[in-house]
Amino acid sequence: METDTKDPRVIRTLGQLGKVIKHRMLNEDYLMLRKLNKLYDDTDVEITRARCKINRLLVELFCDYTFKKDFLYDTSGRALIKHFACNPYRIVDAGYEEFSLTMKKAVPRIRQETLRRLWCDASSSVLNELPNGYIEVLEIQLHQLIRDYDEQIGRKKRLKVKMQEILDRLREKDPNIPPPTPNVISETNLARLLGETGPLGDFLHWRQLMRYGGLNICERKSGKYQGQSKITKKGRPLLRKLLNIIILPLVRRNHLYGEYYHAKKDVDKMVGTKAMTVVSRNFLKKFYGWYKSGEAFDMERFFTCETEYRMAA
Repeated sequence: METDTKDPRVIRTLGQLGKVIKHRMLNEDYLMLRKLNKLYDDTDVEITRARCKINRLLVELFCDYTFKKDFLYDTSGRALIKHFACNPYRIVDAGYEEFSLTMKKAVPRIRQETLRRLWCDASSSVLNELPNGYIEVLEIQLHQLIRDYDEQIGRKKRLKVKMQEILDRLREKDPNIPPPTPNVISETNLARLLGETGPLGDFLHWRQLMRYGGLNICERKSGKYQGQSKITKKGRPLLRKLLNIIILPLVRRNHLYGEYYHAKKDVDKMVGTKAMTVVSRNFLKKFYGWYKSGEAFDMERFFTCETEYRMAA
């Protein structure tokens, strides 16, 4: 129990100013959306972990494999795993003709150049001369990792469907929830974002939403000392992570935040991480305003303040 006599006066003053922390109770749909978002994020982490393990295993099994990482997960890569276990020794033992025919039968549109490159990579890799027993163990491990990866991909798809179903129910109750917009935000990211923020109507001002996400600015000053201003990071870390995921494709040149982001880096000389934080704050603020307006996304209004927009109108 506090015994300082100043405390009651300070607490009373804060209460009169409205500077109090309120306990927030989310309804069932938002609670489910928040939990599903956490499971979705965990699944994403597991998928990345599985891919890293597969890539490390390929360094041992197929040491001179020169294709990009994504090749193994498309139609041609899956055929290579199914028929040859992505094993260069199996490829070379089969001979080029049989290897080429098998791959073309599985993937009719595979390029001849791709087949020749795979054959050259395999021919070079077998010079490593691994023991047969060790190769067999690597094959078993590869198949297990691929199964784990596929299970996580399936789980991610099911979570995505469930989140979209909940979002549809929320839209029936709250028509102000924005629709998915190409080159701005997808349906899945919209559901994930609302899962982290909860009902946007609970926030009286966009600054409250910033504090909730830990994106509010904290100034470090003491006497003549003036430190750097940074975000507090005291809110929801998954919300900040999700905002980075959402804006990452938007900061490319000729995209929504391309000019804005690169001006921060090139003109204002901001480091990339700080510029991304600025964009995250801007997007969250604009998303809140988009929700409050209840209108469709307007590209002309997105980077125009309300006064300028009214004058132009």
